[in-house]
Amino acid sequence: MITAKNLNFNYGLFRPKEDGFAIKDVSLEIKPGFISCLLGNNGAGKTTLLSLLYGFINPKSGIVCYDGRPIDRKNIASYHRDVAYCGEKWCADGLTVEKNAEMLSTLYPAFSKELFNKYMEIAQTDRTYDKTFGELSTGQKVKVEIAFLLARKPKFILMDEPLANVDPVFKTDILEILQNSVAENGTGVFLSTHLLDEITDIVDYIYVLKNGSLIKQGSRLELLDDGHGSLKDIMSL
Repeated sequence: MITAKNLNFNYGLFRPKEDGFAIKDVSLEIKPGFISCLLGNNGAGKTTLLSLLYGFINPKSGIVCYDGRPIDRKNIASYHRDVAYCGEKWCADGLTVEKNAEMLSTLYPAFSKELFNKYMEIAQTDRTYDKTFGELSTGQKVKVEIAFLLARKPKFILMDEPLANVDPVFKTDILEILQNSVAENGTGVFLSTHLLDEITDIVDYIYVLKNGSLIKQGSRLELLDDGHGSLKDIMSL
């Protein structure tokens, strides 16, 4: 399990906020075998929080733990083998899709070429193997990187707005693939989005972020039964 306890972060002089903080006293849990969703409007701090959870940036205070052990320089490499992050550019523009997969797969022993080919076919990007990554459209790049990350067979997947730049058909495919990975492999999924309609029926836990603070959290059924008729009602708080 990935846990965050009392995370605080600010960008200081480079990106000042009203009170200096982009993330304020955030605590949460990402459980294996469940899909959790981080809801928030643009500018709420979703990308910053995901960057803290993955270890791209360090909190000013608070701690991120993996299976009860704090993440630090000594164990972050093994943490990144178990935890995949979708939202940062992993592939090299000048290499073909196939060469990118070959290069990146050497870093992850669990990588399955068979699974990669399967996800590429589902995403209808199996004809892009010979194209350089830089030639692909934004949507194609997202699809290829999701196929690669899933083929790594990670224990957890952190996803920053994975539905924002793909076509409606593949949005459905992505969510179905994630549900299957959760059911078959016990993968823990934590995705951020401001697109409510696509995730209402598939998420188990919801965290609502506003101005860097969690204003609501709990199971989907708990939150929707707590006087809120829909996720849009929760988001309007």
